Amino acid sequence: MAQGAFQNQTLQLRAAFDIIGLDPRGTGMSHQIICSKDIYAERVSWFPQTEEEYDALVDKNKRLGESCRELTGPLLEHVDTISAAKDHEAVRVALGNEPMNFLGLSYGSQLGAQYISLFPENFRTLALDAIVQHSQSEAANIHIDTSSYELVLKHFFDWAATDASSALHGQDVRALWLDLLTEAAETPIPALSCNGTDCLTDVNAEEILFNAQGFLNFPGAGVGLGVSWQLLASALFDASYGDASTLSTPYSNPEVFSRLAIHCLDWNRSESLSDIKAKLAMATAYTPLVRGASHRWRAQHACMGWPVAVKNPPRKLNIKSDTTVLMASSTGDSSTGLPWAIGMLEEIENAVLIVRNGDGHGSLPLGGETSDLIGRYLITGKAPAERFLTTSS
Repeated sequence: MAQGAFQNQTLQLRAAFDIIGLDPRGTGMSHQIICSKDIYAERVSWFPQTEEEYDALVDKNKRLGESCRELTGPLLEHVDTISAAKDHEAVRVALGNEPMNFLGLSYGSQLGAQYISLFPENFRTLALDAIVQHSQSEAANIHIDTSSYELVLKHFFDWAATDASSALHGQDVRALWLDLLTEAAETPIPALSCNGTDCLTDVNAEEILFNAQGFLNFPGAGVGLGVSWQLLASALFDASYGDASTLSTPYSNPEVFSRLAIHCLDWNRSESLSDIKAKLAMATAYTPLVRGASHRWRAQHACMGWPVAVKNPPRKLNIKSDTTVLMASSTGDSSTGLPWAIGMLEEIENAVLIVRNGDGHGSLPLGGETSDLIGRYLITGKAPAERFLTTSS
């Protein structure tokens, strides 16, 4: 149902607009960021407990960043989101200087917010779905991200144990998760389908924690990017029988390096081992199932030692515009938690927030009431009244 509803929504938007999708600097069909796969594949701990482990993580990050600069060139220093926002403005002007209609999902919400902070009068509509707030402190970001991940992971445990389509139907999925983490911490679980060229040949506990988060983005199969709760259930089932291939860290996708380079110019970094230990103590206390693993943790700690300084540091925006911005978030988004969306209401003066009651990263692809409201706003230019706890089906 969700896939069909989204296809119908897409047809309506395509009938109303000439849709242009820009690949931001360093991504897709733009000049991509290129880095050493061999260095990226080196295994170091994301949660260092000693000076030696801390130095190993910083050293790997530094060498990886230097390889990116050598293989990519000067572009590496100019893939921050402010530069990408200015690129969008240049395209708008080149296409006739008419007001833009902008739809930004996930990272696109940060891009959209930064665009209107620079050009507040140059858009007709701007819809942001699955909100990233680029102004919270490092500790707050980790807390929001890990809490959102853990909340949805618990929802997944309940679904996987009770839904007949789940490979873990009838099992105590929480216990299985904890047992897998214990096993993989002692001895990495083989990834039988990985030969070391495209993904790591085994999987440790940290990699399970970090890689599982993305599978929670889309509860239903067929919605987006080939991930779903069904696939995660199957991955955990296979791992419990000695094959963690689906949970192995991939490194053949060039977007891995693009995301890393953008993050390292946009987000602040942990500065010391004591800083890391304090954040880990907080995360472990509040989110014992995911133990600090999250996109925000990775962003803060993959950039320690990076050879390019932060160019677009987090800051609170103060956006004033006569045009109403529409934002959408959900109560169960494992990657962009609801607190970020609520926080953005403080940064965009003329904004309306829709909160969907349900799981999933973003609302537009899921169909239903929230998706309809977003599409109607983009087409008519009229923002709906603020709504809370809308539905997906």
